[in-house]
Amino acid sequence: MFPKYTLPLLLLAFSTSAIGQEATGLPTEIRDQYAPQVDPSISDEFNDGRLDTKKWGRRNTGGPSLTDNVDDESLVVMESDASNPESVARYVSFKGTAPDGVPKTAGIVSRATGYFGFYVVRFRYRGLDSPEVRKKKTIWHPSVWSGILDNTEGVKRRSTNSPFWLEIDFMEWETQSGGWSCDAPARLVDSKGVKRKVVTKGPGLEKAIVKDEVPIHDDRWQIVGLEYTPEHLKLWRWDDGNWESFSDRHVTFVKDDSVTPESKYTIETIGRKSAQPCFWLLGNVVSRYLIPSIEEGTVKHSMDDMSFDVDYFRYYRHKSVKDADWPWENQLPNGG
Repeated sequence: MFPKYTLPLLLLAFSTSAIGQEATGLPTEIRDQYAPQVDPSISDEFNDGRLDTKKWGRRNTGGPSLTDNVDDESLVVMESDASNPESVARYVSFKGTAPDGVPKTAGIVSRATGYFGFYVVRFRYRGLDSPEVRKKKTIWHPSVWSGILDNTEGVKRRSTNSPFWLEIDFMEWETQSGGWSCDAPARLVDSKGVKRKVVTKGPGLEKAIVKDEVPIHDDRWQIVGLEYTPEHLKLWRWDDGNWESFSDRHVTFVKDDSVTPESKYTIETIGRKSAQPCFWLLGNVVSRYLIPSIEEGTVKHSMDDMSFDVDYFRYYRHKSVKDADWPWENQLPNGG
């Protein structure tokens, strides 16, 4: 049997995934802008009994909850849906647990990078729908996001050497608010020559925000899609058999301001030079600002166990990079 990601879009509806509704194809309005098949270099259906270590490595950054547990196989588990024990479909499950008050969790990072394209993820949370979590919030910070660094197995790699770069928080649980959002804190060299500065500093302009809080705590499967093109970032969701726009804002890439860049960008704009290839990270982490209170034993957030499950992650190239190569794209045995 061929891997699912090599099948034409018309066959995706008949995939071996049997964990509920299945996203088929891309939004009608934009499908002609993308390749009709997924790029196998970072796409994964997570249907094998083991994680594909040629495609993914364990994340070894993000604080002690990850770095102290990179060899703990119980934190990244391939599971089948308990409601359908006869199903052969699987998903990858990232565990968050805090025995004796010491948090342990995990994430994975792609060995290749993605660039302009349409990204799709199907995910759910288990363990965030309790009265305890709703009242106190949670220490956990599950997310699907991209950045220029792939730090795994003692190797530190960058997808670009440019001082301009972009982080895309495709789906990021907001610890304080209790829901997930989508945003893009871009980086560049500012007017004083300082690197890695948030481009949208100032009241109400912390970063470009694509989607405000989505307050879903229960364990339903959610399917969302992200457009990352040379022109914009836009969020979609799969609902009742169709793709529909899910963005609160249409975040646009605009001409860069090299003189006073931090004064120009808004919640809806990002400098064009920040659009770069990115590694993709899936998994969990402890919210960074909570680490001191956890170490001191004064944390007030819930530390209850949770699971963050990802059924699949798919990448369809944008036509602008259909035949393009970039660093860390074709340097792998299973590269795109």
